Amino acid sequence: MKNIFIMLWGVVYFTFMITALITHIWTVVIAFTESGFWAGILTFILPFISEIYWMIKMFGENDLYAYIALIHLILSIPISLLGK
Repeated sequence: MKNIFIMLWGVVYFTFMITALITHIWTVVIAFTESGFWAGILTFILPFISEIYWMIKMFGENDLYAYIALIHLILSIPISLLGK
């Protein structure tokens, strides 16, 4: 039973990391298109802070992105605590 839980946790963790990477790339693209080169570079370097900023800024404009980023930000807390 323990092996099944460990394997399932590995799949959940891997899936979260892949979708978080895709969301971060999406955030960088939004930063480049909305605010230019330096905003894109800063967003690339500071993922957590910049995703909070762009999530708030995109509410009402790009709701799909905003809700996906919100879900990832909320899920990152328990996943990072359980991952250690």
